[in-house]
Amino acid sequence: MGGKKDRFHFLRGKILSGRVYPEFFAFNLGDRVLNIGCGEGAQVVVYAGQYREMIGIDINRGRLEKSKEAMRLFKICSYTPVVANVEKTPFSSGTFDKAIAVDIVEHVQSPHRLCCEAHRTLNENGEMLITFPTMHDKFTSLVTALVHVIKRQRNDEAKLKEWNPDAHNQSHSVGEWIRIIEESGFKLTKVRASTLFPPLHLYGIPRFWFANDFIHRIDSWLCRLPLLRNYGQSMVCVFRKQNLQQDD
Repeated sequence: MGGKKDRFHFLRGKILSGRVYPEFFAFNLGDRVLNIGCGEGAQVVVYAGQYREMIGIDINRGRLEKSKEAMRLFKICSYTPVVANVEKTPFSSGTFDKAIAVDIVEHVQSPHRLCCEAHRTLNENGEMLITFPTMHDKFTSLVTALVHVIKRQRNDEAKLKEWNPDAHNQSHSVGEWIRIIEESGFKLTKVRASTLFPPLHLYGIPRFWFANDFIHRIDSWLCRLPLLRNYGQSMVCVFRKQNLQQDD
């Protein structure tokens, strides 16, 4: 089993850091869940046994194939991957009870279209957990700039003209992100930071801030404080679906 698990090293860190999601946004055992931009399926594993069915949608077929291998390893049967663009899904309106969109909204061409699709496919009482970067990109950009200065390399800031789904294509303030989502028919109900620790794992440091329960509890408490939560790696928000015909 150890050898097999090594093939899924790409999931280990995401599963570990994903512990914050069920702690903050619980499912019911009867829920049908839409996993928007599911990638290799980390959140499927994190929430295993807490839902009736999870449908994962992603534009990258290769990642979905990896997710199917991972589900076989973790013996998860209540998961179905679907290849499609998250901005135009193949599902009927009102299909799902819950939706999660982890580390995806900053990658798409139109965050508004993604959120409108989530709104359409959720049932009347549907809820969505969504994350968007706050300090993560600022930290990595600073480190990259410092590396270029130290190595005296030219920092080529030219951007690709074509949309790259693997790149961060969107950058907004916390208030702008919330406005985009609420204008798509949702109301914010809960918010916290993912972690106040910078993304040190990108530089080979183990994610002790998630692995150590004591540190994680302190970090989680601080992540919910109104001022500090704006300085985490990303913002974790829960939104409830609203009737678009209502003025409130």
